[in-house]
Amino acid sequence: MDKIVVFETYYNPIEANIVKTRLIDSGVQCFLSDENTITINPLYTQALGGVKLHLFERDVETARNILQDEDVQIALDNAVEQQSDSIAEDKDPNVIACPVCGSTNVGYVQATKKRFGIFTIIVSLLLLVYPFSVKKTHHCFDCKHEFE
Repeated sequence: MDKIVVFETYYNPIEANIVKTRLIDSGVQCFLSDENTITINPLYTQALGGVKLHLFERDVETARNILQDEDVQIALDNAVEQQSDSIAEDKDPNVIACPVCGSTNVGYVQATKKRFGIFTIIVSLLLLVYPFSVKKTHHCFDCKHEFE
């Protein structure tokens, strides 16, 4: 019976899947472990030791030869780079910048100035309750400017 060994460990599940697919396309049987756990919660990467690529011990040299091919390594690096670029672009398509300082360190939060409207103040005083409605605005955390 053939022994299954851990061939390599990856901290990026995308890179691990690319290598796995390359090996499977070349006829080397392999599988990944801890991939789902790390994909769901990336903070477990260090605790689990990354995504592990397993294959048969007899295929270790074949797998090294396949992955040492420079064209494959360049294609792998480009694929991982394109994937990380597309993820970075998808995060903030509508970045809001402060009109005063130009910073993008802006949040949509409860206003610190003029946060209660006149109607809210009157109703709150009549009912003797804390104001129930507050205004929200964009707030720059660098220059403290508030804007709509």
